[in-house]
Amino acid sequence: MTIHTKPSTYFIDESGHSGDLASARALDFADQPVFALTCIGVADVARLSTEMERLRRVHGCGPDELKSGMVRLPQFVTDLKLYLEAQDCPIFIELVDKRFFIATHVMTYLLCGGLGLDSVPEPVRNAVAEFLTDESADRLLLGYLATCREPSITTVRALLDDLWTSFDASDEDVARFGQFLTMEARDRASRAEAKVAAFLPLPDRTESDRMVWMLPNLTSLAHIYGRINLSRPDGLEGVSLVHDEQLQFGRVLADTKAVMDDLARQRQVLHLPFADYDVSGAAALRFADSKDEVCLQAVDLLAGCAMRFARDAVGKRRLDPALRDAFFALLSLTEASEGRGVNLVFTYATLDRMGVPVHRQPDFRG
Repeated sequence: MTIHTKPSTYFIDESGHSGDLASARALDFADQPVFALTCIGVADVARLSTEMERLRRVHGCGPDELKSGMVRLPQFVTDLKLYLEAQDCPIFIELVDKRFFIATHVMTYLLCGGLGLDSVPEPVRNAVAEFLTDESADRLLLGYLATCREPSITTVRALLDDLWTSFDASDEDVARFGQFLTMEARDRASRAEAKVAAFLPLPDRTESDRMVWMLPNLTSLAHIYGRINLSRPDGLEGVSLVHDEQLQFGRVLADTKAVMDDLARQRQVLHLPFADYDVSGAAALRFADSKDEVCLQAVDLLAGCAMRFARDAVGKRRLDPALRDAFFALLSLTEASEGRGVNLVFTYATLDRMGVPVHRQPDFRG
């Protein structure tokens, strides 16, 4: 039996443009509707680098930096997956539908901000959020993004009125739950002491001191950090996180990791089935240029493969068979109890188009 050394270095890269979604003026996101953040745990960096060079020769890639836009991406990723599996290198992928991501923010902050998540069952929250991803809700989602950019309690009240009207026009059962939540939120927003911040996500500041509200890479990094922690019963002491260089959002990402470490020390943490935010020890975080780190290039290929397959499904395009096979090869590495594999933040409708088998939650009407 082969005994594998536990990874000490975790390489992280993203695909699908990670900018602040609150800055979006259209919900096509410049043809990048999906965001992927991917991580590989590596015990032997030199060995993975050697394998990457071997695969470069096998697939006829040139001497330049390996990027996810290359023609033979699915075949390269499929072979890379076999190596990672054989070497017991864990992968962690967060794959996010940006429209659904915004809709969940509407649910969490605009509608449930004063109630607490425990007050609204998860099936209800997910069902209402999925309802709000329909194209007919574009104006409402864009209105919420505009309110983030220019916060005003008056705008919040108007947006809640529009939400009520939208739910009222629907015959679906989920719309009745949406109306109930909207009614509760309207009552809170109508109070004289109501503050707009109670209905919006907490903002962060970039390197240039610009305010940002919805960074999918921020949420994804926090979740991957918790997932790595779950996969390591002995904790994170001595572990290094190497993230692809982030000139614009590096400070935000580093600050988020530091906050998670602090909250864990204070035992104020979230308990999730796929991640453990009760961090034991603290991993070091540094940023590096992928041109200098071939392991980051490996992560970029996995991220790009997952993002491209999901992007085609979200856009209702024809799904490329080779890309689908590579994606499902990555999906097969999922061990939720250990935090490993692919975490999908998508509507059930999109998962159906992707062909992903899902365990549906109990009916929200139950």
